[in-house]
Amino acid sequence: MKTRIKELRLEKKLTQHALAKQLGINQASLSKIERGTVTPDALLLIDLSRFFHVTTDYILFLSEERLAADCLLADNLCNLKKYQHLIAIYQKMSQKQQTHLYNFLCSISE
Repeated sequence: MKTRIKELRLEKKLTQHALAKQLGINQASLSKIERGTVTPDALLLIDLSRFFHVTTDYILFLSEERLAADCLLADNLCNLKKYQHLIAIYQKMSQKQQTHLYNFLCSISE
């Protein structure tokens, strides 16, 4: 079974030993999994998906989507709360303060 474990591990700049230690398995087992000679069990697959913040389907090449829709929705809701807070602060400012803030943000984004 082909997996993306090695690819994900290298993205995080981890050695097999370091990842194996994080997962509570030995390096030899991880090496066999990465080579495709051993299939990870369901619990290890879940641990890997949590560690790398991807879906198990992504690890197993069953999907090209790294994050599940519910994870994306949760991230978007978190960002929405931050934006709502910033909007509330902006709305409390005077027109002059809003104009200064707008000009400042434009200047740093260029």
